[in-house]
Amino acid sequence: MSQRRVGIPLFSCLILIVLSLLVSACDTAERESVTTAFAPDLQWLAFRVRSDANAGLNADAGWAAEENASADILYDQPFRFRVQVKATMSPPEGHVLSLQYRQAGQSWLPVGFAKFPYPDFATPVLSVIETPAYPHGAETERLLGAIDINWDDGAGINAVAATPVWRTVNDALEWEWPLVIRRFSDGPTFADNNTLFELRVVDGFGRPLPGHASAELQLIAPAYHLGGTFVETPARLGPYQSDTGHLYFFMEPSETDNRFMAVKSTDFGQSWREVDGNNRPNIGDLEGVASVKTGSTIHIIHQISEEVFYHAFEMDGAEAGEGVWRVNSQSIATPQEPPTQFADLVARSDGSLVTLYGGSAKLFLQVRSAAGAWGEPIEIDVDVAPDLSGPVLVTGPDDTVTMAYTGRDGSGFVRHLFPDGSLSARQMFSSNLGSSDAENGAIVPMVVLPESGETVLVYREQSGLLYERRFSRNAELTQAVQIAPLAVVTNAIDSEQVGADLIVHGSTLHLLFIEMQSRSIFHVYSTAPGVWSQPQAVVEGIQGGWVRGSVHLNAAGQPVYGFVFDAGSTGGSGFNRYFALPL
Repeated sequence: MSQRRVGIPLFSCLILIVLSLLVSACDTAERESVTTAFAPDLQWLAFRVRSDANAGLNADAGWAAEENASADILYDQPFRFRVQVKATMSPPEGHVLSLQYRQAGQSWLPVGFAKFPYPDFATPVLSVIETPAYPHGAETERLLGAIDINWDDGAGINAVAATPVWRTVNDALEWEWPLVIRRFSDGPTFADNNTLFELRVVDGFGRPLPGHASAELQLIAPAYHLGGTFVETPARLGPYQSDTGHLYFFMEPSETDNRFMAVKSTDFGQSWREVDGNNRPNIGDLEGVASVKTGSTIHIIHQISEEVFYHAFEMDGAEAGEGVWRVNSQSIATPQEPPTQFADLVARSDGSLVTLYGGSAKLFLQVRSAAGAWGEPIEIDVDVAPDLSGPVLVTGPDDTVTMAYTGRDGSGFVRHLFPDGSLSARQMFSSNLGSSDAENGAIVPMVVLPESGETVLVYREQSGLLYERRFSRNAELTQAVQIAPLAVVTNAIDSEQVGADLIVHGSTLHLLFIEMQSRSIFHVYSTAPGVWSQPQAVVEGIQGGWVRGSVHLNAAGQPVYGFVFDAGSTGGSGFNRYFALPL
């Protein structure tokens, strides 16, 4: 900064703090600018939108459009907005600038600061963010406007909403803000493709600067982008495919507004949008969530601190239309709060459901009859050590349900629940799963091989390595086999689960896992017991957190392992994406 702006008086500093707090207010508040009168003594000379958020502050590169032109921007991808302004006079307290936005001709709202992808308090539609590209206050060089205008340096803005106080008169200055526009935000709100956003520059009193009415931004989502926030669960979430070929997945709009959303793709994963948002389940806090598809209905179990709920969603069809929520937050049990919310859910051929979920020390087994009546919860392993967590279920072709779960001493157990309600003796499949809460969710979603009826049990030991064992219909357990030499992430972003997913297609097993060091997603497959392929990276250059998938068909009618993954939200929002691996 030049010497003319060094040494800000205390009074001006106080004004700056107050103004920064005002413009950083949550942009979902329903309020207009304080006035529509133009700011006196200020002019907005030029602007330009930069799509490369990592470009140097003064690099003449990475622009999304020409100077003073509208730009195409992607949801959930940071960009930068540079403006050139001039003051003809300066009051004693100086000038402060910030931004306002409006969406599709709605009211103007202040652009505040919120971290991306993980905000501290709220997740707004549009906000200033933090950038690693330059430090706050770094001096700008002339990149915009006419070269015959006198020049003085402005600054790059970083992690605050407003500029520093400045008093330069009759010289052009440039300011640049790092911004992001989110697909899903608190409310919850959803911003559709081809939505027009406008930005304008305002003074410290919220008055727009004359010169340009606004800068227009046209927004679309990248291909295969979902956005939103992953549900913290070790169980299956989809994607589920309807008879029409449409895909459904369940997630949250944002980390700060953690409610259910059913999102749908009608083009085999290329684009996604929420359906039936007016009837979302009332209960949020999505951690212990499990789902299973029967016909066109997706059944959901949802455990919060001291209560367990059942929801149901109907996929598209003649009756459901675009897909609708059928059951909203039916309370089925009120166990004491578990240390970690864990649940799983499976269906049997007669339409009955079986769920296993966490209690304060043990696990509860509960059955819903084919007629839709929930039975009483049954606590298992009451009189034997250790305390339990991390339940995982799968149904076999004979309606025998395999139950696997972890012990808080690092052990893991597996057993069968037979159709008559009896249980086989539990068998320990590992004693090295780890004893911390972060390691409770050590078991990957299980599958049953269609020909042999064997349950395939894949789990992560404390070393980070994945192992396979098979559990027969008559409760025989094979020896453990190491799947790959790469350690797999667990408890990514406080998820308390192993970062892996397992499916079966024909007689071939397919496993995805998030490698611990690179956080890339790898794929291995197995066509024979205990024999696995060499790991191949399928999604690289991410900070993977979650992955969940299923077998479904692509646009050509060919089977794929389609999965949704978190590409690096650090627990926030905006990084859910879809990928299809041909089978």
